[in-house]
Amino acid sequence: MKDFVLAKLASMRNGYSVCGLVDRRGRVYPLGSDTKVIGAVFEIVTRQVMAAYAEEHDLILLEPKQQNFYPDFTLMRGEEDPAKIAVDVKTTYRRSENASFSFTLGSYTSFLNPETESKNIVFPYSEYKQHWIIGFVYRRIEGKRAADASIYTFDELQNIDLPFDDVSVFVQEKWRIAGTLPGSGNTANIGSLRGQLEDFEAGNGAFSSEEEFETYWREKGALRRGQ
Repeated sequence: MKDFVLAKLASMRNGYSVCGLVDRRGRVYPLGSDTKVIGAVFEIVTRQVMAAYAEEHDLILLEPKQQNFYPDFTLMRGEEDPAKIAVDVKTTYRRSENASFSFTLGSYTSFLNPETESKNIVFPYSEYKQHWIIGFVYRRIEGKRAADASIYTFDELQNIDLPFDDVSVFVQEKWRIAGTLPGSGNTANIGSLRGQLEDFEAGNGAFSSEEEFETYWREKGALRRGQ
C-alpha cells in the first residue's frame, strides 16, 4: 500500500493547491488558515487515492457514516471480511523549519479494548488486520491574505493566496510511529513519536511489534477506566 499511495499522491500534488470552496453560483470562498479546514483538504485528496487503490485491488472503500468514528477509510472485500484495512489521515503543521512534530493516533479507551471494541469504530477492532496512517505535514502561512474574507470568481483564482505550502507526506503502519505518552493533554488519545519526517518514514516509534503496542495502550486504557 505504501508505495502505491505515495506514488499516487505524488502524481496529484496539484490537489494540494485547493484554494477555496465554491457555491453553486460559482463564487469562491478562500479556505482561511483553520487547521481543521486544511486537514479536510488533505482528506479529500486522499479519498481519490483510496478509491484508486480499492479499484485496482478489487476492494470496497467505505467511509464512516458517523462523526469522529475510526477509521477515515475502511478497505475490505465485504462486511464479513475478517482482514479489513484501516486507513486514517493525520495532518499537522511545522512550527518552524526544523521543529519536530507529532500526531494523535486515536483513542486508547474505546475500540482498542476487547470489551469495547465496537465503540466509535466502523467495524469491531478485531476485524481490522492492518492499521495505516497517511500523514501530511505542511507550513502554515499566517497573515492578512491567509485570513482573506473576500469572495472571488473562477477568473480570479490566481489571486487567492494559499494558507499553506511546503507539503510533505508519509505512509506508515500506526504501531510503527506510536509513542508511549498520550497525544493531547488529558485526553485519552494515543500519542505518536515526536520527530522529523524521516522518523515517521522509517517508523522509529517506541514499540518493537504491533502486539507490544496494543498491549501497552490497552493497559493504559484499563488504568484510566480504573480497572
